[in-house]
Amino acid sequence: MTLPFDGKIYIKKRKAAQWSALYIFAMPFLLAFFGFLGVPDFIKYTIDIAWVLAAAFLIAQKRLNISRRLTPFVIFVFIFFLYNIIVYFFNFQSIFYYLWGFRNNFRFFFAFLAFAVFFDESDIKTCLKFIDVLFWVNAAVSFVQFFAMGYKQDLLGGIFGVERGANAYSAIFFAFVAAKSLLLFMNKQEKALPCFLKCSFTLILAALAELKFYFILFILVLIISAIFTSFSWRKLLLIIGFAIVIMFSSSILTAIFGSSNSLTFERLFILATSTSYANGEDLGRFTAIPTIAETILTDLPQQLFGMGMGNCDTSVFPICNTPFYQANSLLNYTWFSSAFLFLETGYIGLALYLSFFIICLVFAVKAIKAKTANKLYCQITVIMAVICICLIFYNSSMRMEVGYIAFFALALPLIPKERAPRI
Repeated sequence: MTLPFDGKIYIKKRKAAQWSALYIFAMPFLLAFFGFLGVPDFIKYTIDIAWVLAAAFLIAQKRLNISRRLTPFVIFVFIFFLYNIIVYFFNFQSIFYYLWGFRNNFRFFFAFLAFAVFFDESDIKTCLKFIDVLFWVNAAVSFVQFFAMGYKQDLLGGIFGVERGANAYSAIFFAFVAAKSLLLFMNKQEKALPCFLKCSFTLILAALAELKFYFILFILVLIISAIFTSFSWRKLLLIIGFAIVIMFSSSILTAIFGSSNSLTFERLFILATSTSYANGEDLGRFTAIPTIAETILTDLPQQLFGMGMGNCDTSVFPICNTPFYQANSLLNYTWFSSAFLFLETGYIGLALYLSFFIICLVFAVKAIKAKTANKLYCQITVIMAVICICLIFYNSSMRMEVGYIAFFALALPLIPKERAPRI
């Protein structure tokens, strides 16, 4: 059964555990705003305090309030943790390297569990309404940045700021907004016009930010949404309308940034097979792993297990800045989550990490068939699981603070209608 999304913000008394989860969800949207106000960049590390507190709240409970539905995910986190501990035992360099690597990878899993355990239905609706409002704020800010301030490409981040790479946040944000809106429309819970406008704006803003890959993500969102909802003529007409918008947005992309940015099969093939991304000496997006296997992890044990979590990481804190990064930063492997994971955890670690998203996808599909969870939320999870897997190979956004938004989407089918945490 699909419960209606009424668009209301639910204000209620929350306990400390719920506030920690809500803080984790909301702060990635607000970091750039605080930066604009002159708040030091260190504020982003307050999210770490929140997920550590959430983890402590989980552990502090007499029993972990973990339903059978959460068991596979808890087992995954334990296996992934155990695997990396064992690998690091044989690749020990510094406890600080490991702790920093642990932070950069496991924080999202703890956030996922916090959302699943401490949120309830009203929290979901509040968060979704929050995203709806911020989407239009982001659109307005992005247009001001582009037309009045001259920001574009990597610098056009809307509410996520104007630092280089800020547009990486937009891919997850836009995909989430498009998935929710399309599914609401196809489940007959949203009218065609607001759905068409929101999705069209994601495409136009992606064109202004030169987010070519988002067009592929949007097509994936559209296809999966159509597969998991029943056929209707209004849905078919909307899909035709989006085909026109995609062509229009693509022409904007080409007009602003040149024919080299045209969305043709030839350009997409070059994107997928290029062995370099920026400087001719670095790694290509989708060829990074075979290149690393040929040049860095040249023996089988290294390829299977990697160099140890944290041993290839970098940080503004010198104590966590590894020798490997200092020697190989020109490879730009930190720009792609898949390359990062392969270097540190090998083929096995990368496969384990990807399996988490597959587990989320399978769980959501089974829940839809068994009607054991909200249908809309399960459909969103299916789409976002696929999007996350794509982005792991495309950029490093799944290692950034925006990753919390993706893990919130993945946790949706696990969040109960009512929750009264002990803490």
